[in-house]
Amino acid sequence: MPYTQLANLDFADIKSSLVDYLRANSDFTDYDFEGSTLNTMLDVLAYNTYYTAFNTNMVINEMFLDSASLRDNVISLAKQIGYRPRSTTAPVAKLDFSLTYQGGGTAPSTVVLKRGTGFSTAFDDAIYQFVVIDDHEAPVSGNLANFGILDAYEGTLIKQSFTINTGLKKQRFILNNTGLDTSTIRVRVYETESSTSYNTYDVAENILDLDGNSEVFFVEEGLDEQYELFFGDGVYGKKLEHNNFVEVTYVVTDGEDANGAKTFSFSGILTTKSGAQFQFTPTVTTSVAAQGGAEIESVSSIKYSAPKTFAAQDRAVTSDDYASIVRKVYPATSDIITFGGEQDDPPEFGKVKIAIKPRVGNNISSFTKQEIIKKLKDYTIASVTPEIIDPSILFIELDSVISYKSSKTTETKAEISKKVTTAVDEYTASSQTEKFDGRFRHSKYAAVIDGADPSITSNVTNVTLRKDFYPTLNSTFYYELCFLNEFKDSCDNSVMKSTGFVVSEYPTFTVYLEDDTFGKIDLYRLNSLTGEKVYVQKEVGEIDYAKGEIKLYNLTIISGSYSDNKIEIRVEPASKDVNAMREVYLDVDISKSNFSAVAE
Repeated sequence: MPYTQLANLDFADIKSSLVDYLRANSDFTDYDFEGSTLNTMLDVLAYNTYYTAFNTNMVINEMFLDSASLRDNVISLAKQIGYRPRSTTAPVAKLDFSLTYQGGGTAPSTVVLKRGTGFSTAFDDAIYQFVVIDDHEAPVSGNLANFGILDAYEGTLIKQSFTINTGLKKQRFILNNTGLDTSTIRVRVYETESSTSYNTYDVAENILDLDGNSEVFFVEEGLDEQYELFFGDGVYGKKLEHNNFVEVTYVVTDGEDANGAKTFSFSGILTTKSGAQFQFTPTVTTSVAAQGGAEIESVSSIKYSAPKTFAAQDRAVTSDDYASIVRKVYPATSDIITFGGEQDDPPEFGKVKIAIKPRVGNNISSFTKQEIIKKLKDYTIASVTPEIIDPSILFIELDSVISYKSSKTTETKAEISKKVTTAVDEYTASSQTEKFDGRFRHSKYAAVIDGADPSITSNVTNVTLRKDFYPTLNSTFYYELCFLNEFKDSCDNSVMKSTGFVVSEYPTFTVYLEDDTFGKIDLYRLNSLTGEKVYVQKEVGEIDYAKGEIKLYNLTIISGSYSDNKIEIRVEPASKDVNAMREVYLDVDISKSNFSAVAE
């Protein structure tokens, strides 16, 4: 009897094994004939074996976190190590809200902003509603009421209620909406449905702090991205009694779509404490634009983060601990890198540096940094001080001349260039380039360009590094830009250039920066008639070609060339391969790259 390869799951191989088995049995003769009944039965047996083996393999895979693929199973496995996957997160805008009383007679003493009351904004060709999730009161003084800075969450405030029935074997409290932000869940427990007073229950983060009287609830993700609440059993948390009435409110959000919204108008209703409405003129000032919105945590993210969070054990000791905890307290993190202060120049011992790249934009606000640091205090040890720094965005610009044979294609030069642009963009999105610790490999990109169309024969692609900085206007400052990649050291030509800007010493014309090839940086303008360079000031800075650093001395900048006064600094790298180190985040800027097709 022939040996059967039982580990093989391929249908054709399974059938082949069955045929080999029958070939050794003289009772059957028509197994090789495709039209025979026996051959059809072999197909059925092979299919049955294939599906059974596949399902068995799937069951085994779904038992382990690193191999599971179904979301419900991944979540269940993450629960076993105490990891709670991140829900959809609503963008939060910080709004300074006040109003002026416009009614006749005496103004009310206090005005009330009810939870669910909203602000609206037009952003990216869509209208978004932002709501407050708690009640707010403000006293009226001189017809003016100032609520201060409020947190407004993008989405709709939903209310659900449950009546406790201890007669049921198992009562479930399922929040039957997807896209909810679990951080916005608020729970009120009334003695009965007709009661007016209530107790506020808080979400439980650590059972070690609980006893039988702790008014807390637990939240877990269930099936189909819906969440379920659990209450105490009398040991860990207070147990609910029969006929208790539970009121739950939460925000259902669109996630990250409204990140960046910054112009708001009031669209709700204000009342007095008695519930009476009145006329008023609202004033809404945006203190911090909407940020922090994120989609529900993906399966791949859960599989990556759960083991690391478990290893951290709710304390921050190593740099990896800080990375996992920051992702937990600030869900809008796109990428993060942490390193000890001893690695900085000059070294800062006792500090851990945290660079965060948000999902929208390049930097997070100072207020958000403070909020993250505040939350980190619950995890840090006394001897370590966390410090959040801005990522250093290092842009990579490509200048590519693409040769192609016109005889092998009907497409125009512009169409070839467009195909190359699309191919480079798609490769960048799928590669490990745009990230902290990212790697730009010139040979990989050259291969992508060559493979964009069969007619392309070769390409010559040069690489330029760019950093943008935003000067403090009308103030004398020292600026330092660290590329952390070696610059080309040329004795013949400058390797550094800048966009134009205006300084206080020469307010009537635009000036530029370039290196003198000997380590110094000069300031020049362009002759309006000839276009030639006219140097107006020597040695306004220095450039370290080996370290990849640029220092500018005591410049008083009035304005930049762009509307936001941005100044762009470009350099030629020593190598066409670029590495991201420490807080450097690579960004391949396709919009400022050039792909030119040339027919052979």
